Amino acid sequence: MMFSILINNYNYAAYLPACIDSVLAQDYPNFEVIVVDDGSTDNSREIIAGYGDRIVPVLKENGGQASSFNTGFAAAEGEIILLLDADDTFLPGKLAKIAETYDRNQIDWCFDRVTTNEGDQPPAELQVTLFDKRDTLRRGGFPSLPVPTSGLSFRRNLLSQILPMPVATDVVLSDNFIKFAAAYLGRGAIVETPLTFQRIHESNRYTGTSRAKTLRPRIMIATGLELARRYDGLQALGKSLVAGGIAETTSLLKLRSEARNTVAGGPFGDAAATEVALMAVRKRLRNMLRRGQS
Repeated sequence: MMFSILINNYNYAAYLPACIDSVLAQDYPNFEVIVVDDGSTDNSREIIAGYGDRIVPVLKENGGQASSFNTGFAAAEGEIILLLDADDTFLPGKLAKIAETYDRNQIDWCFDRVTTNEGDQPPAELQVTLFDKRDTLRRGGFPSLPVPTSGLSFRRNLLSQILPMPVATDVVLSDNFIKFAAAYLGRGAIVETPLTFQRIHESNRYTGTSRAKTLRPRIMIATGLELARRYDGLQALGKSLVAGGIAETTSLLKLRSEARNTVAGGPFGDAAATEVALMAVRKRLRNMLRRGQS
């Protein structure tokens, strides 16, 4: 079983060597490391060049994280594709443990939990939860998939049904779209014991930053619209995501108009505007009640 590790990098030269080294140090025998540099302006490309033929460099103009996923996947040859942000690292032995999880289970994807403590060591034994929520997704339910980009892996044939994905220069449509699509398309597993270190720092583009509050509604709306456009069975989930994004950003009096503008010409049809608006109203009211507002 060959693995392709897709490292996406943009101006993370300070963290990139640790990221690449954590993969090259893995004891699994059969893998390739593809480093996609998304138009960095720091010295990232000098660092990449220094690894020679130990990695596969893919140098492109800046286009955002989704475009890096698309470009890296196009260059990959492995049966299993793993994603890794350039500021994160794999714990020792991760690839062997992921290979074991795929070998033992009939799964299409595997997401492993992350730790934010840099000194953590990999677990001696894995705790694995098999995950099949395809019927729940078709009914519009939300599966719990709290794993960031660097904990995601997929069989090639599954990921080929998701990528290429629409691109954006900001974090608008990225791992949330991939995770929901994967859970809809196949059976997976969650490795509950962390195998990846996620670095939280002041340069994070989303996680742990003040930007998350304003980006979250945009991500929800964009993800909902694209999931509904791509997959007929995700219409209900798409509407719910769009309504949630609208509810977080729009006053109650403007919900109907905002819903009409959002779904117009989109994957739902004109009749969906009222339905989405009512869903957004309910979400907004639930949020207000939870905060103790009248």
